Amino acid sequence: MKSELKVTGMKCSGCELLVTEALEVLDGVENVAASYQKGTISIEYDPARVSIDGIKAVVSEQGFSVEG
Repeated sequence: MKSELKVTGMKCSGCELLVTEALEVLDGVENVAASYQKGTISIEYDPARVSIDGIKAVVSEQGFSVEG
């Protein structure tokens, strides 16, 4: 499944790297592309192994806010 999350708080490429690395270690996450310029995270994941709420929680744990 593919989803795009609107995220606030990412200010630089270091922020992109931080959130990307945190998400890539989740079981079921297949691909992550974060963009601080767009304020988005595009993610491909297996919903049978990880929930969108679990993904949002990890983003929040890194200090960013997920809209919606």
